[in-house]
Amino acid sequence: MSEHANCAYEYTVKRGDSFYLIAQKTGITLRELIAANPQIPPSRLTVGDVLCIPYSDCLNQPAQDPADTPITDNNAVCPNNRRAVVQQGQTAADLQLQYNLSYYTLQTANSGVNLDTIGSGDVLCVPEQNTACPIQRTVILGELDTLQSAALSNRVSVADLLKANPCIAPEDFVPGTVIKLPDLPQS
Repeated sequence: MSEHANCAYEYTVKRGDSFYLIAQKTGITLRELIAANPQIPPSRLTVGDVLCIPYSDCLNQPAQDPADTPITDNNAVCPNNRRAVVQQGQTAADLQLQYNLSYYTLQTANSGVNLDTIGSGDVLCVPEQNTACPIQRTVILGELDTLQSAALSNRVSVADLLKANPCIAPEDFVPGTVIKLPDLPQS
């Protein structure tokens, strides 16, 4: 723990943080945060710095740990026991291995979070079980198939077929090419 006796816990600075934002996240005043960290000038805060988050002066209650902040996904709250605080150097792949979760599951439970840029101190929801991925419908173009015939035989528009296959140029819809069919409309 920190060398300061008044620390409720330590917080590792991540990209985009400022003293003000950290104070807001943890429920303490900016003045309390600066006073608890005299060794770090606010103008020189850098990623990886470890800050002392003090007990709040208000009723001497512990400051709010970001791990206690509710995480929501489509208005569902992530239970406290299903939250993970990202450690220094930890990646989404590390969390997948640790909790045996698919990337899709982790992304779905943490909508709005770019899993490629998570950093130390971020709090992620880690579901108890994997979420089933939507099944992607694919076909292999036959000997006489073209873009137009594939669209017609699969009852989709040419535009939707092109959109579903953003890496395939129209002239590359040739026999043997595996193409993705557009998602079916929800009924």
